[in-house]
Amino acid sequence: MRNPKALPAAVVALSFLCSSCYAVKLGPVPEPEARATLDIRGVVVGECAPDGSGCESFEYSEVHGVQWSDSALTITGVVHAPGSDDHGLVSTSSFPLADVSEVMVREFNSTRASVIIAAVLVGASAAIAFSVTGQSKDGVPIGTLR
Repeated sequence: MRNPKALPAAVVALSFLCSSCYAVKLGPVPEPEARATLDIRGVVVGECAPDGSGCESFEYSEVHGVQWSDSALTITGVVHAPGSDDHGLVSTSSFPLADVSEVMVREFNSTRASVIIAAVLVGASAAIAFSVTGQSKDGVPIGTLR
């Protein structure tokens, strides 16, 4: 069995680590001047009761386009609905702003990113320290195991 190359393995690992630095959070419908900068991932329609009834959420696994108007929010993307007939299909849905109680926004989580970066740095430091230090025996180069 061949060992994987270090660079492709590191790129794949870092892509998974960086993707976990983002989180989807619920927030109120933003003011018109803040709408263009948001990474919308879905909406909650209706007012939710404490038991979760009275509202319906629409979460998108892929968003291809978001358009805001004075009265509606239109999202084009793939609805995340495993088990339903429209799972994986690109659709366009329009939601009246009067009915939208919250929007799902994808945000960068700096705390999680800091922990991941620290772990990568500590791991790299440990790997370098392990590879360049060691005890030498006669005829055995430093850094090799025997």
